[in-house]
Order: sequence, then structure tokens, then C-alpha cells
Amino acid sequence: MPGLWDMHVHIQPNDGLLNIAAGVTSVRDLANDTETLLKTRDRFNQGTEIGPRIVMAGFIDGRGPYQGPTKIFADNEEEAKKAVDDYARLGYVQIKVYSSLKPELVPKIAKMAHDHGMRLSGHVPAGMIAEQFIRDGADEMQHMNFVFLNFMPQVKDTRTPARFTEVAAHAAEIDPASDQVKAFIHLIQEHKTVLDPTLSIFEGMFMDRAGVMSDGYAAVADRMPAQVRRGFLYGGIAVPDGMDQRYRDSFNQMLKMLKALYDAGIPIVAGTDSLAGFSLHRELVLYAQAGIPAPKVLQLATLGAARVMKRDQEVGSIAPGKLADVILVDGDPSTQISDIYKVKTVVKDGVVYKVADLDKAIGVKPL
Repeated sequence: MPGLWDMHVHIQPNDGLLNIAAGVTSVRDLANDTETLLKTRDRFNQGTEIGPRIVMAGFIDGRGPYQGPTKIFADNEEEAKKAVDDYARLGYVQIKVYSSLKPELVPKIAKMAHDHGMRLSGHVPAGMIAEQFIRDGADEMQHMNFVFLNFMPQVKDTRTPARFTEVAAHAAEIDPASDQVKAFIHLIQEHKTVLDPTLSIFEGMFMDRAGVMSDGYAAVADRMPAQVRRGFLYGGIAVPDGMDQRYRDSFNQMLKMLKALYDAGIPIVAGTDSLAGFSLHRELVLYAQAGIPAPKVLQLATLGAARVMKRDQEVGSIAPGKLADVILVDGDPSTQISDIYKVKTVVKDGVVYKVADLDKAIGVKPL
């Protein structure tokens, strides 16, 4: 099948190998140090380091006590314009804004990005809700929690951990079939907004318990080095007394919301924001668990992602004239989605990699 896309990464050392070993031949980096990312991309492209092709999103936040991990800040229109212009000049295809950005800058940055032919996405900045973010020009929204926060007026500052804890406590109360949610989904339809849900992140936050193997990594835990495996036992966010089932119900409601969005035709991209490679497999399993048919899950992680990033003339499907990004799976993930873990051979840019050899090089036990 075509090589996979991870549409939400922050490339770190060794991630290139982890991605290729998992069959991920293309990634979208949604925030990184500019100089480091450009050098990493060039090494991957030149073949001096093993790794996927990278499309880049430039990160912009506002200054403050909760500012994101970036050197690029914009607290006024002039700073925003300089940041967007610089990212465009360097070949970035998207702008990602973050939680401390002033809401009044969102429509201005959206126009600046669109004037360069770039897309705008991000966290919904504090002080606005997802509905406003979309109306102000966002082409995409990161993280499923911001969908639920649209219906939680009690959360006044989404820069704080409340953007997680309040969703864990109250998402179960929000019915995807309600008139309020349907109206919001209609707005997303009208604006053709893309969703990057990163469900595996929330599975870990809401469902993991200290001392118990994480469901998200159970399929691969025994193949990992001891120090990595140990991290799968840490648990998620602290669960208040009497709230264990509520946290689980809230994650299950996220799955129901994903299916409602999918059924409404909302474009969904598969991203992880987590452990490179292996997390993407879990993300796809969760989409199937939510009720999206396995073949459609595979499409949104291949051709669907390529279309969103306007790279579908080059990659995303296997066809004459396209780049040679192909994976060989020992199974049929179109009928059993968990077979996506069984990638055996990866071809990226025509270079053939045996996954067992890559696994050994990074300390992972081959299948």
C-alpha cells in the first residue's frame, strides 16, 4: 500500500528511523526550531539520514506565562506579518498558532497566510472558542479537546491544564447528536475545516492508569527497550476520586464525536503528537474502533493527507509517475486494521528498507 502520513509530528533525533520503520514515509511537522528542522529535512531529502519527507508548518504564539516552545512570537500585526513572511520565504506551507496568541490577530494571520498560499491551523487561542476560530479563517484545528471545549463556557483559560481536565470531566455530557453540536458540525462543513484529532493522546490522558500497561502501547510494549517500556506504565492525568468511569466515558465520547464528524464529511487527518511511528498505528486503530471503515481509515492516512497538503500528484497512492513511497504489510489492514503494525518492507524515494534491520538499529525487537 502507499506509505503512511503522520500529520502531527515534532521531529526529534531518531524519529526519522522510527517513522520509516513504521511505514511512515511523509510527515507534517507542526512546530519545531526552524534551523534544526530545515537541516533535518535536508538530510532526509539528500539521503544522508534515514527519515520521511517533511512538510513544514511555522509556529507562532503570543508572549506570556503559558507561551509555547518557540522563538517566534507575535503580539501585534507587525510581528505577525514578519513571522508569516519569513516562514513563507523558507518554504513552509502552513502556519500553526497557539494558545497564547491574541484572538484579534487570528483573522489577520489567516489573511497573511492565505495571501502566501499557506494554510492556517492550530490550537484555539485562549479567549475564543472553536466556532470563532473557524469563522476567523482557520483551515484546520488540532486536537479533539478543542471541539468539546467549544461547548464548555466554564473553561475560561484554555492555556491551563483545564483544557484537559475539564474535558475529561465533562465530555461525556456532550451529545454529538444534539442540535448544538449539529450546528457546529454544519459550520465546519460550510468552511471545509480539517480536523487533526490526535485521539491517541487523549486515550493516554483519560484511560491510562499508573502501574497498568497503556492500552495505546500494549501491542508493541514487549518489543521496546526497557526504559521506553517503563514509560508506558506511568499513567495519564490524575483521576479524582469517583471519576474513573467518567474519564473513560469521556474518551469514548471522543470516539463517538469523531464518527459523527466523519459521517458529516468533515476531512480528518491522522496525526499523533507522540511517539514517532508506533503512535500512528494506534491512532488508526482508534479511528476504526470509532466506526470508520478500515479502508477509509487507510485512505485518510495516505491519499487523504496528501490531498490536504496538495501533494497528491506526487504521493498518497501507487500510480505511474508518482514518487516511489510504498510499504509492504504482512496482512490486510483493509479488513483487520491492526495488521498495520505488521509493516515488513518500506520504500521511500525508491530506496528499499527492511523493517527488521531498522528495528535492530534502534533497539526495537523485530516482529
